[in-house]
Amino acid sequence: MVERQNVANDATAGYSIRVASRLSGVSSDTLRMWERRYGFPKPVRNESQVRVYTDADIERLVLIARALKAGFRSGEVIHRGAEELRSLLTSSARAELGSDRSTPTIESLLVLLLQDDAEALRDELRQSVVLLGPKQFLTEVAAPLLEQVGVAWAAGRVLVRHEHLLSELLSNKLRSLLSAYEDLSSGPVVLLATLSDEQHGLGLEMVALYLALAGVSPRLLGVNTPPDQLAEAAVALAADVVGVSISEAADLGLTEAHLRRVLSSLPTRIQLWVGGKQARKLSLRNPRIRRVITWQDLDESVARLCDG
Repeated sequence: MVERQNVANDATAGYSIRVASRLSGVSSDTLRMWERRYGFPKPVRNESQVRVYTDADIERLVLIARALKAGFRSGEVIHRGAEELRSLLTSSARAELGSDRSTPTIESLLVLLLQDDAEALRDELRQSVVLLGPKQFLTEVAAPLLEQVGVAWAAGRVLVRHEHLLSELLSNKLRSLLSAYEDLSSGPVVLLATLSDEQHGLGLEMVALYLALAGVSPRLLGVNTPPDQLAEAAVALAADVVGVSISEAADLGLTEAHLRRVLSSLPTRIQLWVGGKQARKLSLRNPRIRRVITWQDLDESVARLCDG
């Protein structure tokens, strides 16, 4: 849990220099030196006169740290804003990869998977993130690729080992990306899980990253979670929303029974979002349940959550 401190007048929230250093990967001594030399970062003081750093400071520091690792000098990047730094890093990464390389297609990735070429597939996934950014990677690569693997599975083209290989590579990539963004998310808390006997967790990881990119704070509880423990975790973690993913293999009758148990145990202030292949088929009707099936649904749900 990130150590947060309130800034005077509640205008913003802040992080101590120790936490800012841990989140950004920049030493405390360097932060102080940059402030003296460049005027950034410039922490504010809270009611207790403790110097604290904002979310915007941390985001910019993370990007500056990445630029330094990419070979830029501090004087070249420290005065740049977050968007300019992202553009600089993207351009640098594209140059490193080679401007003649195009974004991998779903079919080209599927071919590498069927060839059991884990190294090339890992490299192509990495390239997709660099060229598209994490959000487009989710919506244009990761999700469609999983969909096509499901189609190929039904057609007998994909074997168990292929599915496991892709799951491992994608999960590693998603968690790596999530670790770079989740500590910068300070919005409402969304607890993500699957219910008992549900073992598919990639969808949860994709949604967690998407939420973190939107400024929401995701909490991954994981798969195969008993309904009563899911409700208890939501209260313990001060969640604003419980998000449940329902796979195509789910037993709808059992799932609806589990959802009723979750609802009966959740405080009324906590929303329940359901998504996944089978969410459309649920016959359970309850005003506290919101179906979140598409990325657009998720955008609208996040907007309502943050506005409410």
